[in-house]
Amino acid sequence: MLMKNDLCIMCGKDTGVPFETHVDFRWGYVEGSGQLCPSCYLGEKKNSIIVNENIILDTPNNSELGEKVRNLYWQNKK
Repeated sequence: MLMKNDLCIMCGKDTGVPFETHVDFRWGYVEGSGQLCPSCYLGEKKNSIIVNENIILDTPNNSELGEKVRNLYWQNKK
């Protein structure tokens, strides 16, 4: 049986990591988000931002979290 690989959560490309691989044995896995391909994990595209974990944990409302992330995005664009 052929194992399917996970797709990158950012660009959608094949990551080369079999879907059945436990997260403890993966390279490029972001807890709470998913698997990244090597290019996205290493930041070669430079089109992503990092959100502090406390922002996520301290904002239980998804709508408010989205607003905070969008504000963080625009702050980093300046």
